[in-house]
Amino acid sequence: MAAIEIPSPVDHDPIEGPRVRFRPIEERDLPDLLRWLADPEVRRYYGEPPASVAAARADYMEPDVSPCWRFVIELHGRGVGEIQYYHQYAGYQEWTAGIDLFIGEPDARDRGVGTEVVRTMLAYLFEMKRLHRVIIDPEVANRRAIRCYEKAGFRFDGVLRHHAFEHGEYVDTYFMSMLEDEWPEARRRWEAERTR
Repeated sequence: MAAIEIPSPVDHDPIEGPRVRFRPIEERDLPDLLRWLADPEVRRYYGEPPASVAAARADYMEPDVSPCWRFVIELHGRGVGEIQYYHQYAGYQEWTAGIDLFIGEPDARDRGVGTEVVRTMLAYLFEMKRLHRVIIDPEVANRRAIRCYEKAGFRFDGVLRHHAFEHGEYVDTYFMSMLEDEWPEARRRWEAERTR
């Protein structure tokens, strides 16, 4: 059996949305990435930040064990956070992907930016990549993120017990998903909100 080559997480075209843009992480973004990951609100759910720029480069710019693409979220041309989409298993990227994100700039939180970011990624994954399912798994305690994902159209599938290990303890996560036939209604709601 031939080995599957894992692509670079920064080898991707930018993704454009109505209000936000995602561009692959570059070397110049690493100091901002470290600052965002050290923010108490991000750290609470993302765990300990990388110890150095070199560690951040390895974590965010070098291939991992499964296909994953990582982007800086830009709002009005300014970096405000990070988003990624990934395929849990190499070779299965034709039908499902997971996403993960954080808003690192405090002044970009609680303004609908996260929901806009999630919807922009969903549009790309369903309309351009033609995926069947997109998943996300926030920690059960991360109420802000869960509200954001529900507003974007994700549905609750169940609780994954001890699915993450953060700050020295196992934590439960919600398993949430959206299927391709649920996306058109979620998009309609998004468009209706934008025209108000």
